[in-house]
Amino acid sequence: MLAKLIGVLFIIIGIAGLILPVIPGIILIMAGILLFSKKKATIDWAWIKEEVSKRERISSGDNSERGAAIAKSLDDSLAKARSLSKPKYIRTVKKITAAGEGFIEIEGGIRFSVGAISRSLKDARHLVIYLATIGDKIERIAGEMTSGTEPLQGYLLDRLGSFAVESLAEAVEKNIRKDYSILRKSVSRRYSPGYCDWPIEEQRLLARVLDFSKIGVTLNESCMMVPKKSISAIVAIASKGVFNESGSACEICERRDCSYRRVGSPPAAI
Repeated sequence: MLAKLIGVLFIIIGIAGLILPVIPGIILIMAGILLFSKKKATIDWAWIKEEVSKRERISSGDNSERGAAIAKSLDDSLAKARSLSKPKYIRTVKKITAAGEGFIEIEGGIRFSVGAISRSLKDARHLVIYLATIGDKIERIAGEMTSGTEPLQGYLLDRLGSFAVESLAEAVEKNIRKDYSILRKSVSRRYSPGYCDWPIEEQRLLARVLDFSKIGVTLNESCMMVPKKSISAIVAIASKGVFNESGSACEICERRDCSYRRVGSPPAAI
């Protein structure tokens, strides 16, 4: 609500050309539109159920005793996942100060060794860095169920959680794309440390820029995020027409046998 009120204020001030030069007025109007139209990123649970059903070959039309039991387990696990999920996300934008073969440097002197990704982002001027998480409840409860007397439900709950954080990360990316389209900018595909040839150790640099602790995420000694159901990423911002929205970030990677590989849209979950 506060963002919408500030957005309206920006629009009014921007229109009032008597007290502002034309260019600052236009900037304020655009900023106001962004704030007023800002939509919260949410998890698409219908898509999640569809994807898990497809990948685990669970059919609601299977009327056998076993098929009906598995379908019910999926529904029960989905309801549990929705109640346990605590979606949160943060993002920030940084100016790119230098870029070259294999690296991108942002304001503050932080350099990312992004490998082949740098070739796709060579015309970018800014990076949006973001982090999305659904908290630790799903993975904790799923672990207890898997090691206890409900292994099927525990497995399904864990799978649903993986798709849930992927859905949230995708929703944040779509919001960024929408925000910058209003400003007539194009947005790259999403890239994360550990994908392609970007070292997982550079999660530490993202955490330095973004402060993961703001939404309860930390890094372990192996630079894996805790909770596990978390995704950090960057997208690059450039002039209109520079980036193509279709396809997948994995298309530039030569690792064809990677289980994390995403081709096309919507993205596959971990």
